Amino acid sequence: MRLPRLSLVLALGLPLGAQTAGDQQKLDQELLDLLNTPVSVASKKAESVNQAPGIITVISRSELEGFAARSLGEVMSRVVGASFLSPDIFSNQSVVLRGQENTPYNNHILVLLNGRPLRDPISGGLNGAIWNAVPLAALDHLEIIRGPGSVLYGSCAYSGVVNLVTRSTKESGLDGSVTVSGGAYGGLGQQDQVSFKEGSFQGMVSASHYRDRGPTYSFIDYDGVRGEHAFDRKVSGVIASLSYRGLTLNAYQGSFQPYALNGGTEAWDSTNYQRQLLSQMDLGYSKELNSFVTLGANLTYNKTNLTTEPVTSPVETSANALLFEGNLQLRPMEGFNILVGAGGEKASWNGTGLLVMGDQTSSFFYTQLDYRIQSVKLIGGVQYNKLEGIQGKASPRLGVVVDFTPEFGAKVLHSSAFRKGYPLETGFNHPLFRGNLELKPELINTTEAQLFYQGKTASLTLTYYNSKTEDTIIRRVLPFATPPPGLPPIYLKYFNGDSWKYSGFELEGKISLSRGFMVTGSASYQTNENPAGLKDAALHPNTQIKLGALYQGEDWSLGVFDTYSGTPKPTTLVDPGSLNVNHPAEAYQWITARLTWTPWTLGQNAIKLTLDGDNLLGSAIYYPDYPNKKVNTLLPLSAGRSFTFGATFIF
Repeated sequence: MRLPRLSLVLALGLPLGAQTAGDQQKLDQELLDLLNTPVSVASKKAESVNQAPGIITVISRSELEGFAARSLGEVMSRVVGASFLSPDIFSNQSVVLRGQENTPYNNHILVLLNGRPLRDPISGGLNGAIWNAVPLAALDHLEIIRGPGSVLYGSCAYSGVVNLVTRSTKESGLDGSVTVSGGAYGGLGQQDQVSFKEGSFQGMVSASHYRDRGPTYSFIDYDGVRGEHAFDRKVSGVIASLSYRGLTLNAYQGSFQPYALNGGTEAWDSTNYQRQLLSQMDLGYSKELNSFVTLGANLTYNKTNLTTEPVTSPVETSANALLFEGNLQLRPMEGFNILVGAGGEKASWNGTGLLVMGDQTSSFFYTQLDYRIQSVKLIGGVQYNKLEGIQGKASPRLGVVVDFTPEFGAKVLHSSAFRKGYPLETGFNHPLFRGNLELKPELINTTEAQLFYQGKTASLTLTYYNSKTEDTIIRRVLPFATPPPGLPPIYLKYFNGDSWKYSGFELEGKISLSRGFMVTGSASYQTNENPAGLKDAALHPNTQIKLGALYQGEDWSLGVFDTYSGTPKPTTLVDPGSLNVNHPAEAYQWITARLTWTPWTLGQNAIKLTLDGDNLLGSAIYYPDYPNKKVNTLLPLSAGRSFTFGATFIF
């Protein structure tokens, strides 16, 4: 197996320049804060990563700033077992965790904004407007559950949950930054962020936009035609987060408009485009009645507009969902916590020639509790979710956390999660696709065991997981009784049916090796089996190794990150008729680097210059056509080496 070249650099050691004690204390404190960052994503209350009822990764602000990334999707690609992919016609659309995705829609991961679902009501997974448009300047850190999260969050919290925690300021007044950037593919963008606090009122607003002509790709489509086009992109996003005496308002709107192939035919069309517009607004209130009882309530609105097909005859689809949730947190005694919540959601959708107009209501109830007995913490919980016209389902969670020493411990969890059918599966009205209003939610049951170590300047975890799915929503090929003129004699319809098995190991760690030098890394191995007993049928690579090194100088820093992804399985493993017409999918290394220099500082004001290098080995990177398997590969992941320059004014 070819190991990442960065591992050789780390083994030899990086040259460290002169550095002051203050610089060392700063980086050491940042690492210490990272290792002890309280998270709330797994229980809706602050607790340490190791004590939380989930397998959790935290990405800190230091890592967001220190390593090169142009988008949230690229940040997520550094997470153990995660891949940022372009399935089917959707470029930069999906983050896949543990290889548990086999459709073009990224609906096995749920994204939260400050704990509230940022969920696409059309498919549950048109996430291009999240992974590409969220302003990175708005984020304080990420909390990522690897594994089920439906006990608290419902649909789509299936293989993972990503909580975007926004920045805030602790001191009264105002601070922020303005960044302009440009470079690769004629790109030009701007990103702004302002945080403020005045008494009990505080907030943060961030906006970004970026556009470029994109990389030029050439490949053969499903019609057997070789085409070539620049996959240009227009991206914009706005986040606002406000709070006053227990009252919160969070809002997001992201727009992602790339060039795309024709949907349904996956064929070249020079006039084709696609636009995803995702909006969310959440109004929340929390009140601590006393040291034993806290009340909370949220009203969350999500809306997605999808426009696709040629500009001469666009197809427009929209869906919205209004979610109400109330919860009660109880602390009846020391070491005993109870969370109880309930609510309902109303969704509706319509589309021009794509969806049958419709709506759906659902209701849910959940509870989760934990109880500590000396060095042992017991965890239990369940969510019951009832969809209109569909039998209700329960998603339980059981777990135990044991502290062997203050630094070393273990946790064992068994959790269930579900993902309901969405309008693009239940109400599809495309000539080649048919929906099914009787779809049951697909289910996953996951057992996880983790050993963890957390010291003052290092952390290390080793995790084993085993998952089994039921009622997976799939597409089956059916013959037309009378084929419509000009269309193939077959069409696709959605059904429940498959049961997959997944298992794997994940090793993850962070360490401060010396003054100003931090290393982060992970290794993962996953395998899967389809209902026919075929191994690795999901086609995602078994092995990933990821290593990053961040060095902090007095007024400069260097961050290098290397991702090694093993060879994926070929599409012919599942479909012998798949055509080997494009460049094969191969193992690859994706190395990025960020060099920052702060030439001017005055008080809290500063100017920072940034040079990012992406895919420094210059490789074209291809991935199997895993959703449809009509050809061996379709949209490449990268065209080769690129560079971006940025200038930031901090105030």
